[in-house]
Amino acid sequence: MVKLDRSDIRTKEVLDWKGLHLLNFSQSACSQKVRILLAEKRLTYRSIEVDLTKAENATPWFLGINPRGVVPALAHDGDVHVESNDILRYIDEAFPSSGRSWIPEGANEARIADELLAREDGLHMHLRAVTMGFLAPRAIARKSDAELKAYARNGPDDAHRAEQVAWWRAFAKDGVTAQQARDAVIAFHGAFARLAELLADKEWLLGDQPTVLDIAWFISLNRVIQAGYPIETRPSLYRLFRRMKARRAFAREVNRGPASIRFLGPLYRGWRRAQGSTLSSVHTDIEFGSMAAQGTANGEMDAAGQSTGVVGHPRRL
Repeated sequence: MVKLDRSDIRTKEVLDWKGLHLLNFSQSACSQKVRILLAEKRLTYRSIEVDLTKAENATPWFLGINPRGVVPALAHDGDVHVESNDILRYIDEAFPSSGRSWIPEGANEARIADELLAREDGLHMHLRAVTMGFLAPRAIARKSDAELKAYARNGPDDAHRAEQVAWWRAFAKDGVTAQQARDAVIAFHGAFARLAELLADKEWLLGDQPTVLDIAWFISLNRVIQAGYPIETRPSLYRLFRRMKARRAFAREVNRGPASIRFLGPLYRGWRRAQGSTLSSVHTDIEFGSMAAQGTANGEMDAAGQSTGVVGHPRRL
């Protein structure tokens, strides 16, 4: 778990905070994860909005709490915890629920949870590419040069924040590239295939009740579905998503935030659909590319020994 050393916290007022304080942004996917678990466990906490659209995460005040410059950050009696999946683990251990744990307890289930939480965390930049490529116009979402300079300079040196600054600089210049979009679709395809394996004989990813694994993947599923990913190609995963969204805490937390932000995504997605440039079309292009590649590798050969591209069982993404 990632708990910051108190000596590294420059915004000293945090050290005197009592109880739970969650620094978060309403439409931040990682913030939504933590708020869902807090709601499911019915824990009382103070929510402190850090508006990413106004670069409030680049202020000296916030960077003095989390030098990585990202949300969420959880302060509990003066201790600061960062990284959303680590925060989920901390909350369940610090505030155990009566009769059950949200952290898998069996050895095999714990191993799978570790594997898939790490995998979900590793998809974060792909999720950002999907969000910024298909739900947010670059002209609105990009950060100004002044904001990026503040982001880089307003806190102590931090390698994680330097990576964030580099990503946003590239986005301001080039947007989300076609290759980034393709890489994201391929990465989510592989992850969703693994999740579908787990759902072959289960209602939830690890059994008969939800865990932090379901929370973490619900957020990714919700975001890529909003962006137009054809999740119906994975029926068991789509059923899981609908089951999760039927829970009040899950549905409420992903629908928080200003209406202007929540409605922007569907509007921009509709505009991209009219332009013929959607996440679903990227998926389709990759699907046909895989079929063509398999046709070359496994297809029938003509008299000249060239592939006809005819295959019996095209591989689907």
